[in-house]
Amino acid sequence: MKFSRQWLQDFVDLAGLSDEDLGRRLTEIGHAIEGVDRHGDDTVFDLEVTTNRVDAMSHRGMGRELAAALARPATTVIPSAARNPGGQGGAKIEIRAPNMCHRFTALAIRGVTIKPSPPKIARRLEAVGLRPINNVVDATNYVMLALGHPLHAYDLDKLAEATIIVRAGKPGETIKTLDGETRKVGPEAVVIADAKRAVGLGGIIGGFDTEITQGTRNVLLECAWFDPSTIRRTARRLGIKTDASYRFERRVDPNDTVESVLLAANVILETAGGTAEAPIDVVAIADKPETLRLRSAKLREASAGVISDDYAIDIFRRLGFEARKAQDAIEVTVPTYRGDIHEEADLIEEVLRFYGLNNIPAELPRMTMGDVRREPINVLEDEARDLIAAAGFSETMTYSFIRREHNGLFSDEEPVAVTNALSENVASMRVTLLPGLLEAVAFNRSYGTRDGALFEVGRTFHRGGDTVKEKRRAAMVLFGDGDFFDVKGAIELLAQRLHVALSFEASDQRWLKKGKRAVVRAGDRKIADLGALSQDVLRAFDIKGDVIATEVDLEALLESQREWKMLPVARFPGVPMILAVTHAQDLEYQRLVDTIRSFDVPFLHEVGLRDRFVPQGSETVKTTLGMWYQAFDRSLTQEEVAALQQNLASRLTAALPVKLVS
Repeated sequence: MKFSRQWLQDFVDLAGLSDEDLGRRLTEIGHAIEGVDRHGDDTVFDLEVTTNRVDAMSHRGMGRELAAALARPATTVIPSAARNPGGQGGAKIEIRAPNMCHRFTALAIRGVTIKPSPPKIARRLEAVGLRPINNVVDATNYVMLALGHPLHAYDLDKLAEATIIVRAGKPGETIKTLDGETRKVGPEAVVIADAKRAVGLGGIIGGFDTEITQGTRNVLLECAWFDPSTIRRTARRLGIKTDASYRFERRVDPNDTVESVLLAANVILETAGGTAEAPIDVVAIADKPETLRLRSAKLREASAGVISDDYAIDIFRRLGFEARKAQDAIEVTVPTYRGDIHEEADLIEEVLRFYGLNNIPAELPRMTMGDVRREPINVLEDEARDLIAAAGFSETMTYSFIRREHNGLFSDEEPVAVTNALSENVASMRVTLLPGLLEAVAFNRSYGTRDGALFEVGRTFHRGGDTVKEKRRAAMVLFGDGDFFDVKGAIELLAQRLHVALSFEASDQRWLKKGKRAVVRAGDRKIADLGALSQDVLRAFDIKGDVIATEVDLEALLESQREWKMLPVARFPGVPMILAVTHAQDLEYQRLVDTIRSFDVPFLHEVGLRDRFVPQGSETVKTTLGMWYQAFDRSLTQEEVAALQQNLASRLTAALPVKLVS
């Protein structure tokens, strides 16, 4: 935002300060310099003004900041604003939407002559980036940039019955605005109307039919206070951003409307002539200053004991606040132009800003260390991320809001609806992590990525009576190069971390492909579903090719953890063995493993899959199992292990419909 040094000089004495000194002090109090330019004999500072500091978006506001920073008096009487117009106001003002407009001040000026503005006003407007239009319109812009409150000027003769009505828009109502566009208004917008029609969008833009033209002779000035939320929503919906809306969205001072309209009137009287009537000030809701309490102990704590109450009181008074010493505290009455200050912390920030944060001694805060142990489920979430990433998967983070029908692909559960959803794409909370991952798969596939492995550790949301329950999950998807057993291995990796024994059984989940799906259990507790996604799911996400997916219930996995003990490291070598069998496709691998373990073979510690082969067009499967024999008190002989293995093979062929492969 641009500020003219000469204009600032109207509000604070800047004598003896170079542009560099001025820029340095502005930066120190929080208004960083983005650029410095020359405009004739004037210096123009382009400052970064934070969005909550609408009071500083004017030359008086920034002059007030400089006066406090430089310990120089601020000019309280606005130049050329001391003259109060006389006469009786001829316009009628009515506020029918008090929640949208707390205050409306108007002033009529009759007999003006429209012409270019004087050089001083035109130069100042051009210096800060505004194009001069004519003396009346320029006067409203001039006052906005001087005092910070937007104004608007109407051609009084074009207002039906010289009446202003502030109301909510009507359904289907339209208005042609100053930019020539016809816009739909609606009940959520605040409208300025005369006795017959809408003539302006309050706080945003004026109407085309009542604009100031070369033939205007009588003018009605408006200076009002509009609700920031109303202006923000309307401006965003209509796609309009003006200097006025930018300020009204951020809450201008509700109590400077009379002062602003008087200054604008005097500028017009000096540049356009005419006779001014008395201002009409209609207050629907009065906004009063707020009194806050700043505890001395809190101020000392925040400043490491270097800032006294007297210094703080002095700063507050320089900023235009009322400040007085109370018992162990400072009572501060915050003027209504400082809408960014609401609590004690805001007052402390003001004092520190002017004292200089760099002048506060650096020291570590005092704290009492309590029990800092983390919850086991939080630890497991972090460990799951590390383990799954180590298995070759890339982590993603997807939205918790998804399409309702995507939830229905994976569960019959009624999802939690989003009541204020911006679109149907984010209309419900996810009951599974998989939709977000599958959208990521579709996105990567569309950009030519042929294979990939993605995962997410996050939360799903479920109805629980009148509340919403969150569950911790880890989901994985694998597409392109890879198969069922890669994802299965990642699940086993998680289980091994918690020393949880898993079993795999045939699944009946409809979102998984028949013959390529499994349910993972720890005892009787379900841990995950795993398998190739069905064609219905793939079509819903427009994915071509197989995708292997799983979702692990981390809470169930954690609850399945039991007490475990470490065994000593074996001093003697183990003996690996393999066993190859053929069997029908409907014989589950888990049944093979469970049967072997039920034999309780001496010295057999591990059984696992080495290979699985399905010949094309064949109904049989060749499964190769790997086994590990080991004793802790001696070395097993090859003959001893061979005998155990032969006995195991004989028992297995007797117990299950399998054939040995030599």
